Amino acid sequence: MQGLLSDLPLLGVLELIHTTRQTGVLEVQADVPFTVAFVNGEIVSGGILDWLGSEALHASPMLPESGMFTFEPRAVTGMPLGAYGHFSTDWARISDEWGQVCGVIGSPSRVFQGQLPLFDVPQGRSVRAAARQAEVPLFQVAQVVAQAVRDGRLEPQDRFEWFRLRLMPTRQRAALHPVARVLDGERTLGDAVSIGTPLNEVRDYLLGELRLGLRFPGSGWVLRDLVWEQKNLS
Repeated sequence: MQGLLSDLPLLGVLELIHTTRQTGVLEVQADVPFTVAFVNGEIVSGGILDWLGSEALHASPMLPESGMFTFEPRAVTGMPLGAYGHFSTDWARISDEWGQVCGVIGSPSRVFQGQLPLFDVPQGRSVRAAARQAEVPLFQVAQVVAQAVRDGRLEPQDRFEWFRLRLMPTRQRAALHPVARVLDGERTLGDAVSIGTPLNEVRDYLLGELRLGLRFPGSGWVLRDLVWEQKNLS
């Protein structure tokens, strides 16, 4: 089964797979690409590239404006992430609220500093780093940060979790792209910004490379955050 999301919205595709008790993997090719794995019509896994699980699915857009889908019946194992009705309702709500939260914070990769525990260190922390440190769900921390920004207790910094990445472009890409020319496998993306490469150009370059197939540990959450940032910060 495959088609265009403009012809059959994703929610309808999910309902069809659920009601017909299918087992297999749904691949969604949209601005944020993601997969959803089903066993007998129940959602058991999924996510964005290598970012998998409930948090990743909740961060995936349930109502993408365009794109295509493919469902491939195949062997899948796993326990349901929750009763389908409850999980899909939570997914719709949280994915919508993620959009509102990121309208305030940019993305959970962004660093914040101020008078809030975990963020009151000299260099501040990203939302993702704070969630890891506190062992609290990412969305919950993002909501707290968004409110703290509104209240004036936290200040956003022009630094991001993905600044620590080191990339070694191939010769062809290094010759063609101005951002790639300053990367040598030792210099981080944050270093590239600090020496004068415009932040938006570095962000666009990294997102473009991910769309062309670049993969590394964490590429899923990086892609998700970059798309949010392009929408809210560019």
